[in-house]
Amino acid sequence: MLRVRGVIEGFYGPPWSHAERLDLIAFCARHGMNTWVHAPKDDPYHRARWRDPYPEAKLQQLAELAAHAERHGVDFVYALAPGLSICYSSEADWAAVLGKCEQLRGAGVRSFQLLWDDIEHTLNCPEDEELYGHEERPSGAAQAVFCNRFAREFRQPGPLVVCPMGYAGTGDSPYRQIFCPRLDPEIVVYWTGPEVVSAAIGREELDVAVARFRGHELLLWDNYPVNDFAPETLFLAPYRGRDPRLADGRLYGVVANAMVQAVPSKLALATIAKWLRDPAAYDPIAAYERALRDHGAEVVEALRALAPASADVTPPDDVARLVDALALGVDAPTALALLEPYA
Repeated sequence: MLRVRGVIEGFYGPPWSHAERLDLIAFCARHGMNTWVHAPKDDPYHRARWRDPYPEAKLQQLAELAAHAERHGVDFVYALAPGLSICYSSEADWAAVLGKCEQLRGAGVRSFQLLWDDIEHTLNCPEDEELYGHEERPSGAAQAVFCNRFAREFRQPGPLVVCPMGYAGTGDSPYRQIFCPRLDPEIVVYWTGPEVVSAAIGREELDVAVARFRGHELLLWDNYPVNDFAPETLFLAPYRGRDPRLADGRLYGVVANAMVQAVPSKLALATIAKWLRDPAAYDPIAAYERALRDHGAEVVEALRALAPASADVTPPDDVARLVDALALGVDAPTALALLEPYA
């Protein structure tokens, strides 16, 4: 069984509410998931204002989430994304990173990650230019040094996980050639599969990616069922297109990036949890039938809040055809029409 099996709140758009996070953490525990990663792109204290400590009210909520996760046997992970403005060689910024993590550790968070995704290949200060400007990819060189220092000096229960700038695909790049060989071999690297949003992921693709990342163990940040690139399209179908042999490769685990809509995400996430428990025995139709029994009613209730009325669509007469109808994503009125008979 994969060591990390969980959910990442890692989308752009309105972050989930506190109540939704509490509910989804309990959902993870119910379905055998053991990890929750807090990384909402539009939480300002995670990314845009990463240097600023959390205000007391927000910090108290994070403390409650961490305690709630611990009670449910789920590892609450806080991911920090300082790449938009960090000066990698600045001791003041190093202290700001440590200070932010210590604030959260004081609130009960035990696990931390560093994310360098979705930023430009630019340096933010003259000091970094002087140290790294001669490199073919200065950002990769600077990030490797920073990650190694964090892994060495900020102790936590498991290995440091980092998200590189080049997190998708199986090809090589100047960034990977700089970043990966210089990264401490114990650091785990995020990968989203052959694409940013991967329709299918094979074992051979994982093996090539591991080679491209110079042997680092990979953590699959699976961008399903996330929909921040098309928030009115709902991805409600079961998990498919994932090679069960992935679990036997150099894969640390899988975290699924969920939709902006928290409760509707449960149908897909429940099937992902089933895959994670036993990839070789996974049957998407059987898993979806179980997900519908467990969560169909609450998903339909949530859809009614999103859709003024159901679409004029005839629902399929069995679950296999329902899965096919949902496969490419649907809007809320169509989802309501298709799912109501199964709720």
